[in-house]
Amino acid sequence: MRKFFSFAFVVCAICLYNVGCTRNTSAPTITFGENNVAEATVDIGGSLELPITVKADAKLKEVRYFKKKIDGEEIPSKSVTKFSNPKKFESSITLRDITSDIVLVVEAVDRKNRTTTAEFVVKIGRRSASNKFSIHLGFNRLNSVGSSYSVGQGKVLLLYEAKKAQQGVDFMFFYGKKNGVTVAAPSSNVVTSVFNNASYGVQTWTNRNETRFMKVNLSYETASTSDIVSALNGGKSSNMVNHLSNSSVVAFQTASGQVGLIKISNIGPNSASTLHLSVRTI
Repeated sequence: MRKFFSFAFVVCAICLYNVGCTRNTSAPTITFGENNVAEATVDIGGSLELPITVKADAKLKEVRYFKKKIDGEEIPSKSVTKFSNPKKFESSITLRDITSDIVLVVEAVDRKNRTTTAEFVVKIGRRSASNKFSIHLGFNRLNSVGSSYSVGQGKVLLLYEAKKAQQGVDFMFFYGKKNGVTVAAPSSNVVTSVFNNASYGVQTWTNRNETRFMKVNLSYETASTSDIVSALNGGKSSNMVNHLSNSSVVAFQTASGQVGLIKISNIGPNSASTLHLSVRTI
């Protein structure tokens, strides 16, 4: 009987110890984009799509973010207090019409009132010869997130914005039963049929850029300009590339001659979701 009691006592002690260990949770963590860089440079008047991810061991209580200018002026904040996943919050913050250096501040508070703060610096300046951007585009049936992208501006555009800036629009994203996940140039006839709003659909544009695309087996990180051009010239490029999947790499050359690569990082679950991708220009 004593042996049984001793064994039970040890088991209970171990269980209590393990339960206690689960309570030693950490404060929330905040990351920016796929590579968690904390700074970007944009042209004056440009925009930036910045994905953020907040993870918490304990349940999240609030995620708050706001912009402040480098000189200290704070721009009104936004707060999120309801979470579909109480331990993980993902969003993409759009910074538009940037005319001065700013800092985006993100604060996360968990149910134990532990707070984590992270900052992302956006500076005005000329872009370097090689750039990488983490962006997300909305499925063509989603009106709250732009489906058009300007490589030159590094900017995601809603359809009515794209019509105004049509000379700079290089590719558009849509999803359909026949083509699946697709990236295509405004010159594509399929794009015309998909984005056919009577007022600002692509069929009403006077400038429809011809961008060439092709799926490739090149390294997104290390492929050179000559690698990309050789692939496009040596293969069958088109103004549309379809049936894309996670990790697909696509080479492109815009009408202005800009070359680069697209890498698909995450495809939304349905036609009302978004496509996350990385764009590298050379």
